[in-house]
Amino acid sequence: MGDKIVGMSKPQWMPSRSDDQTSDDAKSLVFDSKPLDSDLEILGYPLARIRIGVNVPVAKLAVRLTEVLPNGKSWLVSYGILNLTHRESHEHPTALKPGELYDVQVPLYMVAHRFKKGSRIRAALSESLWPLVWPSPEIATLTVDLGASSLVLPVRPTPAREAVFPIPVIRSSGSSPYTHTVMGPGTEANLTSPLKSTLIPEIGTVVETQSSERLVIKEGQPNSSAWTQENMTAWKRGDWDCTVSASFELTSTPEEFRLTEVLRAKKGDTEIFKREQFSTIKRDLL
Repeated sequence: MGDKIVGMSKPQWMPSRSDDQTSDDAKSLVFDSKPLDSDLEILGYPLARIRIGVNVPVAKLAVRLTEVLPNGKSWLVSYGILNLTHRESHEHPTALKPGELYDVQVPLYMVAHRFKKGSRIRAALSESLWPLVWPSPEIATLTVDLGASSLVLPVRPTPAREAVFPIPVIRSSGSSPYTHTVMGPGTEANLTSPLKSTLIPEIGTVVETQSSERLVIKEGQPNSSAWTQENMTAWKRGDWDCTVSASFELTSTPEEFRLTEVLRAKKGDTEIFKREQFSTIKRDLL
């Protein structure tokens, strides 16, 4: 399952955002409970205990907990990600040995959630969660020992009596601030913050801000991933007009990350300063 692009339905870190996971579930290894006979509440940290093997030295495991409604839609409840080379220590990661099985624990984000009667509880496993997490250096195939794996839910017992404060639940439509474009055997994500102008009346200055972000990848080619971003701030007052912009591009090879950073300053339409820096960073089991 490592050659699939999974994650476009979960493009941001925010654990509280409820997104339709149906499209990503179709490209993941999923496990469903039977339809619930009654409501089930959880409060705390779900925990995935997985016995797993892998065919490459560096790989990840992403676990998404979703609620599958009777209409078949799968809605995000919580999720967790583990770089499997960090299975024993974040400070001292160690490479995986192909063919060896490891018992790992993947804690999911803390959540308070009520699964409704008739829904199913789903655990969806994948090696990737792009663009949230950078792809592994090589395509990885994960092997899961089902008999030694489990999902532990922090079930909240229903008190004999409790106050009820109705809170409306607002689900997203499944769309995200990213626009998603399929490019043949690949995908592209774009996030644009439109030009915003703010007047500071005390000093008569207009501040303008704008940003754009683009991520691209080709399916089956993990090192085709590229991430670019540009941020601009301008200050205008009378004939005073200055702009500062910063941009970067991040790419990778199996051995290193390659980062290009550019800082520019302009007075009106004239560039008065530019600094460009190129860095290579060893992947160190990332």
